[in-house]
Amino acid sequence: MNLPTVFNHPPGPAELNELDVLDDGSVALKRERASVAFGFRACGLPFSAETRLTDTGPVLQIAADIGGDPYTADGVEMREAVHAVIRSSHTSPSCRLMVSKQKHIYCVGKAHLSETWTPTALLTVAAELVLEARPYLMVLRDILPRWAKPHRLISATSLRA
Repeated sequence: MNLPTVFNHPPGPAELNELDVLDDGSVALKRERASVAFGFRACGLPFSAETRLTDTGPVLQIAADIGGDPYTADGVEMREAVHAVIRSSHTSPSCRLMVSKQKHIYCVGKAHLSETWTPTALLTVAAELVLEARPYLMVLRDILPRWAKPHRLISATSLRA
């Protein structure tokens, strides 16, 4: 191949400047470009996921709007059962259920990522967070009459876990 032929090829896409090739040959986003947001469905709910950089390193946060907190008029037993499941989820180390000030039930989770996380590692961590909350979500699905109505995707960082 002669030298002019090499220089006639256009440079690679600009996105290549946002990637690092690691020692093991895998590819990761450069540290300064480590903010990624995506959505997915799990357990019949729309989840949002976002990465952000903290003082302790990159973290992934997920969130899903489960629905409204049942009123006492919906049934005292149902409300007590829902709140018992929510309280029980607080023993989970990384992903739990919570009730917002607006009386909505959310599933929120947060996990630390390695400094050189890959897209595969990101999806794996998101799946692990959902699996941690899954038993609680399945019990809530059986209790709540309005389970899995379509809700808008919420920002995972708007609900600090």
